[in-house]
Amino acid sequence: MKKDLDLVRITSFLFFDGHLYKNLRCFFFSSKDINILKEMDEIVQRKFKIKGKFYLNDGGAGKTKTHKYRVFSKNLCLGLYDLGVPKGDKTTTKFSVPEWILKNKKFSREFVKVAYFCEGSIKEKRKNPRIKFNINKAEVLLKNGVNFIEQIRKILKDNKIETTEIGVYNAKTRKNGVIVKELRFRILTRYNNTFINKIGWLK
Repeated sequence: MKKDLDLVRITSFLFFDGHLYKNLRCFFFSSKDINILKEMDEIVQRKFKIKGKFYLNDGGAGKTKTHKYRVFSKNLCLGLYDLGVPKGDKTTTKFSVPEWILKNKKFSREFVKVAYFCEGSIKEKRKNPRIKFNINKAEVLLKNGVNFIEQIRKILKDNKIETTEIGVYNAKTRKNGVIVKELRFRILTRYNNTFINKIGWLK
């Protein structure tokens, strides 16, 4: 499987707003915006010469439903897993940014760009907008979650973008008894423009 920017985009999306089935028979991308999934469909077809299926209003709570784009291919899923994509529930699974991405500056920037598109947020009603990033992780795997976030921060620092320290917030207990916490940090506001110019802001 050739390592290129399209593969980075697919990989990063699966780390955040996607899912690789535990049985490795399928993967999907999820979004409230169907146009985003159409873009991912183009990337998947261009990269793998395979077409997935759209499932509209297929998830999410409340009035706003999310759409999904599923690709069924055991061989493709095995390949993605071998490249470092976590399978199953990511909050209860150990993972890290794959080495093949970390070793390539263009790849690492693209990985973070997609990561922020999926999990980033911005408070614009401020003199200095705050660009934040967060993920959820099971309390028992909190150290792994922190290590992963530190990798994201390291990529940003390598691009001369400074951030706050990581904060741990909002412990919640799931129905299965797993305690999940939120890990969060933000770009220091004086580096906002550097972030936008070097990484990009897609929202």
